[in-house]
Amino acid sequence: MSDPRRPRRFWFVTMGCQMNRHDSVRMAESLRAAGLEPAAGPADADVCIVNTCCVREKAEQKARSAVGRLAAWKRRRAGRRVIVAGCAAERRRAGWLDDFAHIDAVLGPDRLGELPGVAAVPPAADLPLVAAGFTAGRPEDFLAARPDLSGPGPTAFVTVSKGCGERCTFCIVPAVRGPLRLRPAEDVVAEAAGLAAAGVREVTLIGQAVNDYRRDGVAFGELLRRVGAVAGLLRLRYTSPHPRFVDEETARAHAETPVLCEHVHLPVQSGSDEVLRRMGRRYRRDDYRRAIDRLRGARADLTFGTDVIVGFPGETEAQFEETVALVREVGFTQVFSFAYSPRPGTAAARWPDDVPAAEKARRLRRLQRVADEIAGAWRRGRVGAAEEVLLEGPSDRAGGTWQGRTRHNDVVHVRPAAGFTPEPGALLRVTIEEARPHCLAGTPVAEAS
Repeated sequence: MSDPRRPRRFWFVTMGCQMNRHDSVRMAESLRAAGLEPAAGPADADVCIVNTCCVREKAEQKARSAVGRLAAWKRRRAGRRVIVAGCAAERRRAGWLDDFAHIDAVLGPDRLGELPGVAAVPPAADLPLVAAGFTAGRPEDFLAARPDLSGPGPTAFVTVSKGCGERCTFCIVPAVRGPLRLRPAEDVVAEAAGLAAAGVREVTLIGQAVNDYRRDGVAFGELLRRVGAVAGLLRLRYTSPHPRFVDEETARAHAETPVLCEHVHLPVQSGSDEVLRRMGRRYRRDDYRRAIDRLRGARADLTFGTDVIVGFPGETEAQFEETVALVREVGFTQVFSFAYSPRPGTAAARWPDDVPAAEKARRLRRLQRVADEIAGAWRRGRVGAAEEVLLEGPSDRAGGTWQGRTRHNDVVHVRPAAGFTPEPGALLRVTIEEARPHCLAGTPVAEAS
């Protein structure tokens, strides 16, 4: 039995992308505002929220497994609640209740404001509750950060938009996160300013196609400049932009905004014009290269990351090799690659999934080998350099190391050194001494600020 005198406690299981992690932070703030406290672990929790993703089949399967395991957890203590939130909640809605009788609420991404009422005792709504559908995109529909409640760390996300105006044939996001709705620029800037005042040193602007932004005469490049001028902000990033909206104003912002970091994650998905056409991406290979060149023309030292899907319906070996060639040409320092899996309700799901699973796996391994070669060469080239590193927190490695990131988004494990007093949010100059398979390691030489 739980102690009725202590506040109820919550625990999150978060699947998928950065947007989901951002949503979990906002939900946690809303629960703290309602008087709940974060739990040390699931055994200590009264409320468990599974924040789901359904962009890829594997993520949805993981969510279902996590929800299934919570049946036994719920039985161990009276009054516990199981809540399914996020994209898969929106996609299946009441179907979750059909499959799992122990669920108390299903909340779509636009209905997360219902969470405190469901978590409370007694609940503010009849349970089980299914809340789905999309809001209009009014300023109050965006869950703004509450740094007074979350105790933010050195980095934070700020929402620029909800939903997506694109219609990629493989993507379920418009169906589960709704149409594109843009947040007022002044609200974005105000939230970034509040976070900076609370000690956040790096802000990442986030949206499904974050640079598809023009509201009240403010385009994305101008938004970058305005956020970049926030007092106390040391770094600015954005994710994930769409290649179609990389314009000259955005490129100029990279040249003229000192806090804007020298790394852009620009999803390409395929290097084949024919595959891009079937994907509904609405650009060609040469258009993508021009976007890269436009940004590099503004900042020659920019590095790039990307997303790639292999084994899309109809993809031939020659078309796959076009993707490999593009990865080499651009020289991506980070590549997130996936084997295609059909998502229910998308246009591509109606087409034959005609690339065999074994062939998808082979192509994925080959692409990853090429990507690892390029990224490894980049990291080896950093050895001996003095890099600016923003410390994020203790590393999970032994030996008292701390973890941070460079402006090029490389993870750095910072070793102890004389006079090194680690603190989240500290900006250090670090001599890179070792290139590891997925990160760098080095020793601080002097604080940059």
